[in-house]
Amino acid sequence: MVFAMTRARVASTSTSMMHRASIERSLASTRTSARASSSSSKGARETSEGASSSDGASPLAFNVAASTLAAVTAPTLMYPTFLVRRGLGLTCATPLFGEKFDTIESTSHFANAFGADAFAVIAIAALVTLADAAENSRLKSETYQRLALAVVLYTGSLVTAFDGAFLASRGTTGPAPNAVTCAVITAAFLPAFVSSISAIRTFGPGHDETWARVREDFDEAKNFGERTESGGYLELFYKVSFWTSMVVGGSFAFSPLSPLAVVNESANVSAQLVQRSFGLSTVFMLAPAQFVLIDACRRGRLGGGTFKKLNLSIAIAIALIDWMTVYTFGETVKLNPTAEQLSTASGGIQNYVAALSVSFGILIVYLYQGIFAKK
Repeated sequence: MVFAMTRARVASTSTSMMHRASIERSLASTRTSARASSSSSKGARETSEGASSSDGASPLAFNVAASTLAAVTAPTLMYPTFLVRRGLGLTCATPLFGEKFDTIESTSHFANAFGADAFAVIAIAALVTLADAAENSRLKSETYQRLALAVVLYTGSLVTAFDGAFLASRGTTGPAPNAVTCAVITAAFLPAFVSSISAIRTFGPGHDETWARVREDFDEAKNFGERTESGGYLELFYKVSFWTSMVVGGSFAFSPLSPLAVVNESANVSAQLVQRSFGLSTVFMLAPAQFVLIDACRRGRLGGGTFKKLNLSIAIAIALIDWMTVYTFGETVKLNPTAEQLSTASGGIQNYVAALSVSFGILIVYLYQGIFAKK
């Protein structure tokens, strides 16, 4: 009897343990299913958000912006006389169309207008790469965020300069930009400004983080003593090139005196506008593009399509500006500037030779990297 009772208790205990184990297995299965469901739901949300982000980044906006910018800047680059003479009221001539310079001032106006327009090549290249980034959902990348910010600063500063000069010149005498010119400039640059600022707001890290990154970028550009193994001395070259653009461009943009001019027209609104436009384009388009190349060089990524396009666009812009500098200097000499004109000069033969020597050396490196850089 005792044995029977013992066996019954054992059987009861075994049944109870089996029942408990069954319940635990059921609970475990339920938890696993819940986790799987949660994971699936999260994945679906992330996919949905990713699709939504991708849908919000239209390459069409950047392509339209590039086309609009090219439609205005390309003809102006070929024939700056129209903008300078009709739009700004200044003397000018375009050698490509058989025109001759009559005054020292006309060579200076041509040089600044042509030089400022040459930087549009870099802006168009940036917009094309932004369109490609939008198509491939890469606008969150710091590379494209930097390029978008550069386009915003470049287009915004030039529109502000033209419209500001127009407003400031009301009620004054002398050459000044007219309303039609400012309207055309604004319309040409606005699509690039809007599409780029939209990319920053939608895909960027936020206002504070964006400007914090700008400060970090400046700190990195100032760090000449530290170079990555991938970057080496080429990284140092890009850093020096960046600061050269900032210093030279700043001299044109924020000083009434040009660092390279036989005649300075400090009181002339339109003459100041084309000079400052050249400087603003250097500071806000060329220099930021050069920092993008500093970063790519540090990471060993100069062989990527984006960075080769930037290198080539910078090489083209520099080549155009070097040609303009050589040509206008020769034309200026032919006009035999008077002692009175030379008294306001801020650029002599030494300045020109030094500027061209440095510029030509920089051009060779950008051209080589744009063609031969490898991944």
